[in-house]
Amino acid sequence: MQLRYSESAYPIVTVEQMATLDGQTAHRLHNLGIHPGSQLTVLRQYPFHGPVIVEFDQQKVGIRYVVFEALLGGH
Repeated sequence: MQLRYSESAYPIVTVEQMATLDGQTAHRLHNLGIHPGSQLTVLRQYPFHGPVIVEFDQQKVGIRYVVFEALLGGH
């Protein structure tokens, strides 16, 4: 068996927009360093629209599923 180290095991997504988020959530994410154009590595998505664990700038945070979808341009 041969391992490939060049391929990421986790999907990388780009933050598309933050306009649909409420002010407090957008402000908190901005303070954490998440803004449109940020690259997030999705480490874990819990079932039933549970939280999504993402990594960026060597830090890991959990965000609500609806916030995650909004960051990707949905809802």
